[in-house]
Amino acid sequence: MDQKKVGQFLKELRKEKGITQEELAEKLGASGRTISRWETGANMPDISLLVEIADFYEVDVRELIEGERKKEMMNNDIRETATRMADYAEAEKGRLLKFAQIIGIIGVIVLTAVMIIQSVNYEPSVPAFITMLLTFVALVLMVVMTLYVTGVLRKIVKGKFSTAIIVAVIALFIIALKRLAATMLLLTVLFIDVARPMSSVDGVERYDKQYFIEEFSGDLTSHFFLFPDDLSETLDADFHYKYKVGLLDTDASFFLVAEYSDEDFRAEVERISHVTCTVPANDTQYTQAVMYDEEMYNYPAYIAMDGYASTYEYALIDEAGNRIIYVLLSYPEYAKLLQYRDFLKKDPTAYVFSGTSSLENFCIYAVRSYDIPDIEMYVTYDESMADIQQEAQAASD
Repeated sequence: MDQKKVGQFLKELRKEKGITQEELAEKLGASGRTISRWETGANMPDISLLVEIADFYEVDVRELIEGERKKEMMNNDIRETATRMADYAEAEKGRLLKFAQIIGIIGVIVLTAVMIIQSVNYEPSVPAFITMLLTFVALVLMVVMTLYVTGVLRKIVKGKFSTAIIVAVIALFIIALKRLAATMLLLTVLFIDVARPMSSVDGVERYDKQYFIEEFSGDLTSHFFLFPDDLSETLDADFHYKYKVGLLDTDASFFLVAEYSDEDFRAEVERISHVTCTVPANDTQYTQAVMYDEEMYNYPAYIAMDGYASTYEYALIDEAGNRIIYVLLSYPEYAKLLQYRDFLKKDPTAYVFSGTSSLENFCIYAVRSYDIPDIEMYVTYDESMADIQQEAQAASD
């Protein structure tokens, strides 16, 4: 079949009728673009339309297929066969469209449910945003496909669909777009916040435990119990810390390396080993002591907090050098702390929490319901408990 020849023949027949492509499209229930593609030979009419086109132009189906007029006319048997073929093709097309309509409607319902679930449980993050965006795009495409196979899209294009429904669709799109735009703005702010560098402070003259407690204890959940009150008893010390107060959390790393005389070293280790924290809960006081460990670090360690709220507070005991290394880390990034590798856990993966809450980890500043049966929630030590802490410390002394 010469498609160009057939297209030219269709174009000539239309001009003989004195009608436009749009008028023919209206007659056949097609689009003007479809008629144009037939007449340029880019596409051929569906077999189900051949008899209808032939009748409209008063030519034979064979003449349409061959792209030229014939002197002899198609006999009745050939016309009947072509008509039956067209009816069969139309019926088959209808079955396929019905199946596509059912699948499309189910797809729209499923994707709408997914969008609702994602919206209810939405927590701003890059993966969550991308997931919601892709789901929204898939929903729009599924809606368009469903409207197309049901014939509704054609009515919308021709302006025969309810204005109210069009307005409703536009409104839903604007609402979704507004939500996505707000999420994008939030993610942009979070990205800028994450990319912002940490502030760095160095020098033993900048060591001020009381200031650290007042400035950082709320965000870090730590009250620096393991850190010394001052550095007056040290022979030598090196102190530095970095911090960044973010929108969602505070990142920080404190390192104090202090060298003591033999007597002061023993006294300081004794103090650290007896550090406790008393937390009142449900009219009862719970006193918790530091944890001692000789396996996780390169030195024996006294641990006040080990991953609770993604924070670590511990003191490493270097007996050979009469040194004590005091460390406080909040949301540590192991790769950025490699220069302090000797003061970090031997296993880097220990800093990664996968599928569990960091609140499940050890902390002397908090009591938890699964540790103590009569506690109904997490209770965390704060400054209002200072008097209780002093009473407990005095009693232990």
